[in-house]
Amino acid sequence: MEALREALRQGRPVALFWDGEAVVHVVERGRAMEVHRLPAKEAFPSLSAEFPSLDWFERALWERHGLVPEGHPRLNPLRRHDLPYVFRLFPELHEVPVGPVHAGIIEPGHFRFSVLGERILNLEIRLGYQHRGLLSLLPGRGPEAAILLVERAGSEPVAHALAFAEAWEGALGLEAPPRARVLRRAALELERAFGHLGHLSGLFTDIGYAFGATEVGRLRALIQGEVDRFTGHRYGRNFVRVGGVWREGRPDLKALEAYRKELARLLPRLLKNPQVLDRMRYVGRVRHAEALAYGFVGPTARASGVERDLRQDDPLYPGFRPVVRQGGDVLSRAQVYAEEALEALDRALTFLREPPPGPLFLDPPPGDGEAMARVEAGRGEVFWFVRLERGKVMLAEGVDPSFKNWRALELAVRGEGLPDFPLCNKSFDLSYAGNDL
Repeated sequence: MEALREALRQGRPVALFWDGEAVVHVVERGRAMEVHRLPAKEAFPSLSAEFPSLDWFERALWERHGLVPEGHPRLNPLRRHDLPYVFRLFPELHEVPVGPVHAGIIEPGHFRFSVLGERILNLEIRLGYQHRGLLSLLPGRGPEAAILLVERAGSEPVAHALAFAEAWEGALGLEAPPRARVLRRAALELERAFGHLGHLSGLFTDIGYAFGATEVGRLRALIQGEVDRFTGHRYGRNFVRVGGVWREGRPDLKALEAYRKELARLLPRLLKNPQVLDRMRYVGRVRHAEALAYGFVGPTARASGVERDLRQDDPLYPGFRPVVRQGGDVLSRAQVYAEEALEALDRALTFLREPPPGPLFLDPPPGDGEAMARVEAGRGEVFWFVRLERGKVMLAEGVDPSFKNWRALELAVRGEGLPDFPLCNKSFDLSYAGNDL
């Protein structure tokens, strides 16, 4: 236990799950992953009072497997709505409940605000309305059927399929052919680019900046068309397979270069517009110390000064340096999205211009084993663990980056006005389904 505590003090949790015999802590310490197994049948010691980043992990274990995190400071269900939930009460403050049904086409989530006038003093988020039991559907499935489910874990199908496929390949001691590995990364970067542009277009819409929203949305749609030509699907589904990729389309590289050039001219100007600066700067701050304590990942963390991106460890990204901002506010997150979108298009073009020769896939043999893999998706770290027996899933555990980042919204809105909530929410662009699994 002390070794685990020391690892968490120096690093951050990547995943926490139960493998049928032990509670498995996966911790990133430095740039390496450590695995700590604590045997558990009915209970395990809670560490969330000391390490807030473990709070939601421990609650998920309790409601899913009945394992009690002994000493947990406030044990509430996370995804299940058949269990009683007790909200924090502030008798001197007015409560404003929002959701789970919202105006417009949006996923369901419940937000309980405690306000003084219009000033938000506390926000408590309750999700789980998109809970599909996805992890329990995976055991017994072969690689093709499993990836069909995994691609629907959240709204970044390429990243989830890639992490899952690499975990499967690792369990069998395989590696996809070089050409397939490069094409996978090209799809991942295109997914990142159009995802980030969607975040930016949404932010501009929320502040009433119609020109910015329209122009960025137009270029995003054009890039998404190239994703379709390359992968066969507008969102990149049915492209990654265990052992490689299914196909190799022909995107228009000259068009992608033109879109990248136009974005490089457009985005800096949009983010310097007085309307943008007035509404986004100094709003919704998440401090560096908070990002570290809660284990935030992806642009959410990098906009608060955390210099970590899994592409730093990928040999296909030589000399990679993450985009980092120090402000921790909505503007900082928008700047990270903009710069990462341009970087993603550059990387995608590099991958697509000269992929190495060779096959697109190898057929994985049926076998036994277990392994884990991580991929830097647009929203942050995607994690998958698989245990195989005779070429089929025996156990699978996944973590979407939104699961780690939702609490950033609770921190960001404290002290802000109620009208700033939609803007803060959009700046993180969190996935409800990815959290709920």
